Amino acid sequence: MDSARLFGTNTGEDAGPAAQRKKDVAWTARLTKMWDSFALLPAIVSLREDGRYYLLDGQHSTEVAIEKEGPDFLRDCMVYEGLSDEQEAKLFLAANRDRKAVKPFDIFRVSITAGDPRNTRILSEVESCGLGISGSTSANKIGAVQVLTALAVMDEKHAARDESGSLIYPLVLPEGRSPLIPQVLQVVEDAWGRNPATWEGIMLRAIAMVLDRNPGARLDRLSRKLAGHGKRKPLTVAQWKESSLANTVGGGGSSSRSTPLAKHIVNEYNDGLTERFLIHPGRLDKD
Repeated sequence: MDSARLFGTNTGEDAGPAAQRKKDVAWTARLTKMWDSFALLPAIVSLREDGRYYLLDGQHSTEVAIEKEGPDFLRDCMVYEGLSDEQEAKLFLAANRDRKAVKPFDIFRVSITAGDPRNTRILSEVESCGLGISGSTSANKIGAVQVLTALAVMDEKHAARDESGSLIYPLVLPEGRSPLIPQVLQVVEDAWGRNPATWEGIMLRAIAMVLDRNPGARLDRLSRKLAGHGKRKPLTVAQWKESSLANTVGGGGSSSRSTPLAKHIVNEYNDGLTERFLIHPGRLDKD
């Protein structure tokens, strides 16, 4: 169907009781950035008595399709006729609410097959350390897929882009910077060896925050400080996590707990060093 003939149900007074949620500008921008006409699924459409086709599901993607491909772009649609307002509402809910959430690892695994450049890079960097990625964490498998993605995004902030603003692959980082994932995995393995607790997402994110601000930090010193060298008893990942929770209002999520943990790591790293060799916490509160 000609995309320009599809009427949104959240843009006009004639939308009727089946009106959807309002336009999400951020989501539209994201769809624009990841646009791929081949991967565009059929829209769900209602042919109403007034003879017009109303979008029940697929408004944002249709808007992006018109912007990227032009108003004559043909989109596959599933068209329902003679629906009541209640039936339209039920179809909208079936398309958006009544779905089983896909686990992050399943999305990651399928994206590798689809050739996603970011996730392909993540897998390559993890495997370069002799490790794998899985739906659950074990001695040699990392289950914190979303944290690994956050680390990859940190790298991308500094990476070279082409004239259109798209990242250049293989990733090109400025002189003096190296990919974070291999560095972070090396640091935690040197500190605690290979066991499930080593790959704790909060710890991986916190160390990445430190190294992102301080690409010249000494990884060997960082590992020793994390392990508690020079203290009466070794430090464990659980003890570091406990310290971050103590400094987080209301417990917080993974990202918010990583921020005070990163600051604590910086303090421990700097302990006993002269000003010349200190690493700086930077604006860790902004991550």
